[in-house]
Amino acid sequence: MIQTPRLTIRPLTLQQLQLHVADSTRLEASLGLQPGHREVTEPLLSVITHFTVPRLKDPALDPLFHTIWIAVDRDRQQIVADAKFKGEPDETGTVEIGYGTYPAFQGQGYMTEMVRGLLEWAFAQPRVLRVMADTDADNLASQRVLQKAGFRFVEKTEELLWWELCNKNGASQQR
Repeated sequence: MIQTPRLTIRPLTLQQLQLHVADSTRLEASLGLQPGHREVTEPLLSVITHFTVPRLKDPALDPLFHTIWIAVDRDRQQIVADAKFKGEPDETGTVEIGYGTYPAFQGQGYMTEMVRGLLEWAFAQPRVLRVMADTDADNLASQRVLQKAGFRFVEKTEELLWWELCNKNGASQQR
C-alpha cells in the first residue's frame, strides 16, 4: 500500500480484481468503502479480462506489475481512480504505466497524486530505471498529469505522445 496526502493506493488481488469488474459496488463492500461513481468500461474491461487476470494467475509473474492499483480518497472513503503497470521491467529497466480517473473525480488532482505515488514505489524497485507512458495527442489533461509528475515528452507517433521519466540512476533512452 502507498500513502499520499489524500490517497491510499493499493494493488488488487486476483479476487479483488474479479469483484472490481463484477459490478460497481462489490469491491467497495469487500473493502469497507462507500459506493461511488466507479464503472469499469472498455477498453479497461478488455484489458483486465484478457491480460490482467491471466497474468495474475501466472505464479512466475510479479502481480504488482500486472494488477490494477486503486486510489481511495481517505476522507470520502471512495475509489476515485485506478492505474496499472503494463508488465514487469524489461531488459532496459523500463516499465509502462496507464491510468484513469473516474469522471466524477476528474480535475481534482487525484491522478497526479496517484501517479507520483506509483512512481515513488516503482523507482524503489531494484529493476526499475525508467517509466514510460503514452497519451492520446488530444488528451491535454493526461499530458498535464505526466508533466506535473516530472515526465518529459520523447516521441510522437500517429495518434500518441510518448513520455518518460528516469530515476536518478537511469539514463534516458529513446523508445
